[in-house]
Amino acid sequence: MRSKLPIFLILIGITGCGSVGNTVLQDFGIQERSEDYESGADRVVKAMDNLGKTELMRLNQTQRRGEIKFQKEELTTLYYKTLKKYKRSYPLEANPKSRNSQTKSQGFIGYIEYNYEIFESARFVNRVEAQAAPAEIPSGERGREVYSYDFTSSGVWNGGKGTRVNR
Repeated sequence: MRSKLPIFLILIGITGCGSVGNTVLQDFGIQERSEDYESGADRVVKAMDNLGKTELMRLNQTQRRGEIKFQKEELTTLYYKTLKKYKRSYPLEANPKSRNSQTKSQGFIGYIEYNYEIFESARFVNRVEAQAAPAEIPSGERGREVYSYDFTSSGVWNGGKGTRVNR
């Protein structure tokens, strides 16, 4: 009983603090959440929609040169360019960062999934010609990649590049 008294006094003190006290009580599940209550994870998910659109442009910009591959024929080798074009982004979830004794950082990690399609160029005998050619032929190959992003405790993206994760 004696150990619960300080907690009770703290809760009474917090309750008198107005909207801050209400938010704390709502976060801990002591008080029912209001209609306009928005958690940190909710703010992160809202921010990830705009972030996904911005990162789509950055990912496509980094892939603009493509990759040169080759295909062995009977007597010759043909070169062609492949290009990964990111099409859409989907915010997946936002999780609080785990805290340990060495890092004092708080905040959230947001996960965004990107869908892409692979395009190819025509086949060339010369590698240089393949690099200069546009990759506009759909290969039919599609895929998904998930990237994680760091957010502050208030749900603001820190501006860093995403890290590709396996999910």
